[in-house]
Amino acid sequence: MKHILPLLAGLLLLLSSCEADFDPNAPWREVPSVYCVVDPDEDTVWVRVQRCFQGQSNLYSYSADPDSNYYRPADISVHLLAWDDAAPESPTPIASATLADRWELAYTLRPGKPDGAFPSGLQPLYYCVPGPRLTADTDCLFQLVILRNPSGDTLASAFTTLVGILPPVATSSGTIEQVIINPSKTRAHEFGFITGCYGFFEWNPLPRGRLYQPFVTFRYQKGSDTLQLTIPGATTTTPSNGGHFVFKPFTERLFLDKVRQHLASNTDTLYNVNNVDITLTVCNDDLYQYMQSQHRTIVGGQELASYTNIDGGVGIFASRRTHITVNVPCDSFGNPDNLPQRLVDLGVGFYGNFL
Repeated sequence: MKHILPLLAGLLLLLSSCEADFDPNAPWREVPSVYCVVDPDEDTVWVRVQRCFQGQSNLYSYSADPDSNYYRPADISVHLLAWDDAAPESPTPIASATLADRWELAYTLRPGKPDGAFPSGLQPLYYCVPGPRLTADTDCLFQLVILRNPSGDTLASAFTTLVGILPPVATSSGTIEQVIINPSKTRAHEFGFITGCYGFFEWNPLPRGRLYQPFVTFRYQKGSDTLQLTIPGATTTTPSNGGHFVFKPFTERLFLDKVRQHLASNTDTLYNVNNVDITLTVCNDDLYQYMQSQHRTIVGGQELASYTNIDGGVGIFASRRTHITVNVPCDSFGNPDNLPQRLVDLGVGFYGNFL
């Protein structure tokens, strides 16, 4: 009997505690979700503006309801501002004496992502074409402002700086922005590897560039079709060697393994095309911090908030460059250490010559 009474008391305590109401939702407040990544090499700036949703239903139901996700076009206006001087210390009206340029973004609907668990219909976006302002004045401070209509109150805003553009230099191929130094057609450098080692890349750092990642687009001929495979290299943030980067983003084994995996089921004869595209992608510190936060959301069992620079909301306003590309030859066929011979040795169909 002495043992039964404590057991009954424990059961009563457990049952009574289960009757307490618990609301996992905090009080609702409007939180806009804003995403914009500006590329100075592109003529159009795109902005996505959504609203965060909250409730007791499942997230798939909310994501399928436009009223839960999006603002009506008449409810907000989106503006891009370019400042020649430092950031204003206080909220800045759209009309300002020190404003260099301003654009009100247009509203459009565009096809969304591929089909999946979430709806993938037409997506509302805002866009503008700033013209030469992006390329001529990358030193400007850019501000994104979302206003509530018709009051004109600021719903959300953010500042960012653009990844810069280097002054053009005269080369044998003409006047160009020479970011990538090696491999480079202008310096007669070929793409290839020292046996068992790395391929070396060199480039000049860009103003406000924080994270760099090179890609190699490798082409090959299959019948009458020219096909390609783009292989990403490692990333780096550290300059060296007198102010420019000397980096080893690929090993011979990594590069050849990617080619082997891509062509594992091939039974046709293939011919290597004697050139590759080297593309360098660069992002500024805002985008770097945001991407870093996506890889460390759980620390010690506790979820960390993602990086955001959106004042009044969540998301990211940042910059990157994705169109820095040079086309260079592969190293020559004629010795056992060159790239064409190593492709033949993979056993996936390559024949030992170029097209």
